[in-house]
Amino acid sequence: MPTLFERLLRRRSPPADPAPRHGAGRSEAPPSTRRAGVRPIRILSLTTATRDYARSVESGVFERMRPTDLARLAEAMGPDLWAWQYAKRLTRQLPWRARADVDERVERAVAAQAMIEGIETWERALAALDERIEQARVQGWSRPEPLAVPAVIVTALEARRAATLDRIARKRGRSGEAGTGAVAIPDAAVHHPPFPAGRA
Repeated sequence: MPTLFERLLRRRSPPADPAPRHGAGRSEAPPSTRRAGVRPIRILSLTTATRDYARSVESGVFERMRPTDLARLAEAMGPDLWAWQYAKRLTRQLPWRARADVDERVERAVAAQAMIEGIETWERALAALDERIEQARVQGWSRPEPLAVPAVIVTALEARRAATLDRIARKRGRSGEAGTGAVAIPDAAVHHPPFPAGRA
């Protein structure tokens, strides 16, 4: 039976058709830039896309980029890596960059592994997004775009939370037997499931 990483790596195989795919699962994906009578946009390499994205974030111009430019970056990275970059941005981490002198398939595998190993980043990103949504509601601002968490990460988050709740329940039982009272459940353990996938 393939491991979680092998299943995720299989999903990162470059598509046979490089045409943009838009729909459920894409995080922060801008509207399609392909229309009848309009020449298709050139698909960037992963190295170029992650480099340009990182520069835009680090220079503070990302929020002002044109939809067509965002579309090119999102298409080159793919929905899962685009969501990973958003999660890192929500948690104020440096953007992920692909190395220029390494095969793109290898770099996508490296990114896939980083997404799984960085499970706490996803949790923190969801919590940070909750705070932004609440702030937007109070201030009357536009609602932040949702974070389209990849299915494999959703599964890992659910398993992690279930294990946390199980440990808390067992600790509660032991505390009750000892007559020391209940143990409070931390907020992280009861955080609601990720937002449904959508355009962000």
